[in-house]
Amino acid sequence: MGSLKEKLKSLPKKPGVYLFKDKYATILYVGKAKSLFTRVSSYFTPSPDLKTGILLARLHDIDYIVVKSEMEALLLEDELIKKYKPRYNISLRDDKSYPYLKLTVNEKWPRLLLVRRKVGDGALYFGRYQGKMVREVIRLCKKLFPIRWCKESPLQERKQGCLYYRIGTCSGPCIGKIAKKDYWVLVQGIKALLSGKMDQALAKLKQEMVKNSSKREYERAAYLRDRMKILSEMLEGKELSAPPTPRRLSEIIELKKVLKLKKEPMRIEAFDVSNISSKNIVGSMVVFYGGLPAKSEYRKFKVRTLKNKPNDVAAIYEIVRRRYSKSLASQLSLPDLVLVDGGVAQANAGKKALVEANLASIPIIGLAKKQEIICFPNVTKTLALAKTSSALKLLQRIRDEAHRFAITYHRQKRARSLYES
Repeated sequence: MGSLKEKLKSLPKKPGVYLFKDKYATILYVGKAKSLFTRVSSYFTPSPDLKTGILLARLHDIDYIVVKSEMEALLLEDELIKKYKPRYNISLRDDKSYPYLKLTVNEKWPRLLLVRRKVGDGALYFGRYQGKMVREVIRLCKKLFPIRWCKESPLQERKQGCLYYRIGTCSGPCIGKIAKKDYWVLVQGIKALLSGKMDQALAKLKQEMVKNSSKREYERAAYLRDRMKILSEMLEGKELSAPPTPRRLSEIIELKKVLKLKKEPMRIEAFDVSNISSKNIVGSMVVFYGGLPAKSEYRKFKVRTLKNKPNDVAAIYEIVRRRYSKSLASQLSLPDLVLVDGGVAQANAGKKALVEANLASIPIIGLAKKQEIICFPNVTKTLALAKTSSALKLLQRIRDEAHRFAITYHRQKRARSLYES
């Protein structure tokens, strides 16, 4: 942003056309100005509105063309828009390309829709919006405030959540996963966002995060915390972070298929043990949600029962049992799949711990190193996936992260013991 500020200072106070470009030199937006300096500088306010914030988050460079008059600037702007078709521009004469956003506060469970005209139906209307900007605004609003995506009205009750709920972008009102008053907090957040009241929108997110944290719904609280970070970065003019919602859906869908699971394994917890030199035996647990690491939920275990006698199978049993039988059982959400580093023996040990915790229904597998074969508890059959399998690559990535985390903890313990001796 520093180089942009320097360029702003050099802009002439003359009529012309300015071109906003991204880091790939692609033209994002073309605009006209009576004074290039005044017009372009007006974008860089401490609290830009939502549309400007999205545009600035992608802005990397500014070019401009000086002309003799404001009319000449108008004609040149039209010519350049038609030539380059910038993402955030539309044809100046195509009124149909200026849609509204409609927040259906006249419904019990409001939705956010793109519409072409206003109707006196009690809903709230925002806009008009230009070009492809409107769909980005919808995606951003629903990423920050996960209201429902379905189109039905009124909303019907269901037994199972849809895909949007499973990947964390819907709060699940149709299956009773959110109270009406809490859902309306999300709606009010969107209203504030679209009205340009960014501080109020941020406050709504914080309100929900604190409420979920107090209920020990830590996964949901972390989800809202990440959305607060996205909104804060946008307001500061930074490039938007990658969305925390899962981006590896195809891997998860394939994993469900090859393992014959009842549902997509969105939350996977993996365990590994490290016991170099038979001392300082430790275990690790890592958590992946939607194919991405949830590092705030990683846990370390100092193995207590082995007394420097290495036994990976017994160690896996201990750390899995402690995860699902002790205080962690109430602090963290349950996984859709458990993965242990090892073969059938390790899978059996993990399964035994799950049974003792009354969680026998949670599927568990082992992934043996070198052969990269998937093992199942209490059966001799194994599963060998192709090296190109996206499901295998997902399991390898999670297993390797558990191994890295265990090794790191072991080294810390070993260094501490050497210092203490």
